[in-house]
Amino acid sequence: MSRQHIPILLAEDNPSDVFLVRRALEMHKIAHELTVAADGEAAMHLVADLDSRKALPLPALILLDLNLPRGESSDILRQLRSSQCCRTVPVIVLSSSDSQHDRDAALQAGATHFFHKPTNLADFMTLGAIVHTILAEANRSMAESSL
Repeated sequence: MSRQHIPILLAEDNPSDVFLVRRALEMHKIAHELTVAADGEAAMHLVADLDSRKALPLPALILLDLNLPRGESSDILRQLRSSQCCRTVPVIVLSSSDSQHDRDAALQAGATHFFHKPTNLADFMTLGAIVHTILAEANRSMAESSL
C-alpha cells in the first residue's frame, strides 16, 4: 500500500469513536487524511458535493456510523450506491449494535463490511486491520480492471 495519505470519510457523531478510529488507523500504519462528517445531513452533503465535483479528493473508503443524528444510515448508503462518484467506494458500517438484523440490513443496502464497535480498546483497534485489508482489495481490483 502506498505511503501517500489515503482519503477516508468518517461519518460519526461520537468524538470518542472518532478518536478511536484515528488510533486504529495509526496503529495499523495507514497514512490517511480523515474527513469527519458529524451527522447524517453533513455526510449526505459531502456525497452530493463529491458528485458535483465541489469536494475532492474522492474517498478511498467510507466509515459510516449506523446511528447518526439528522439522517438515516440506510438513506446515506442508498445515496452512496446511486452516486456517480461513490458507488464503488468501499463502505464499512460501524455500530454498537451486534444485531444480525442490523448486520444483514447494512450489507443488503450496499455496505462492504459491518464492524461491531466493541467495548474494549484492543478489539476496537482491529478496525485498522479490516481497513487495511479492504483498501488492499480495492487497490487490487482497480489494478486488475485497468489491465
